Amino acid sequence: MLSYFNFNEYEVLAFFLVLIRLSAFIVSWPVFDAPSIPMPVKILFSLVLSFLIFPLVGHDKLENSLLENQIILLAIREAFIGLAFGYLAKMFFFAIRIAGEIISVSIGLSSSQLFNPAFGSQVSSIEQLKLIVGSLFFLSINGHHLLLMGLVDTFRILPLELRMIHFDQFVAVGTFVQEITVVGLKIASPVLISIFFMNMTMAIVGRTVPQINVLITSLPVNILLGFTILFVSMPLLVWQMHDLLDLTTSRVFSLMRTF
Repeated sequence: MLSYFNFNEYEVLAFFLVLIRLSAFIVSWPVFDAPSIPMPVKILFSLVLSFLIFPLVGHDKLENSLLENQIILLAIREAFIGLAFGYLAKMFFFAIRIAGEIISVSIGLSSSQLFNPAFGSQVSSIEQLKLIVGSLFFLSINGHHLLLMGLVDTFRILPLELRMIHFDQFVAVGTFVQEITVVGLKIASPVLISIFFMNMTMAIVGRTVPQINVLITSLPVNILLGFTILFVSMPLLVWQMHDLLDLTTSRVFSLMRTF
């Protein structure tokens, strides 16, 4: 059993490298990156996770290849890996935010803004609704557990060793962002298609019955239709979130292997 009171110099260094990676992840992952969470809580959670995960992390390569002038490079590498994993994991919620913003603009509610403490910014009401549904779905399938298990797996994929990160593979990150954007459009597509056909119908009505003020009439109709389609398509949203989570999980780990 690993004793926390009998560390040699390599184990002390390995523990602090684990702490750096976990701290970088904590400040960037989809839950603890909220400005509303106090920094002492983030630091304490990072320390607790480090003590729990450190016994599972091997550091043999660290002992065999470490030189004194490489410690700073190791710290930078661990911080980058933690930040990269956290931000890539946030792509799940990024797709949901895209869908919510597109729907808000299409039905005319983009000016209806709410403050979201999790992001520290103003978001539209539809975007907030989508984020709440996405967060409940994420927690209902124990997505936070999957995220922590994935974090432990990063030490297997990217062990504690001085190995250069291949920045030429970052083209794959752009492809991943493109795929996430497409998924966001797919989530918003039922409302978008319905509003498109409604606008075409209102345009035809405006041409055939000039007495009707189409601009004024279409606003409440679009809002009513948008909310109706939004709630009717909720089962489809859950199915799309399953696919989105599978896509995010597979792409994150494939990208981490290229580093």
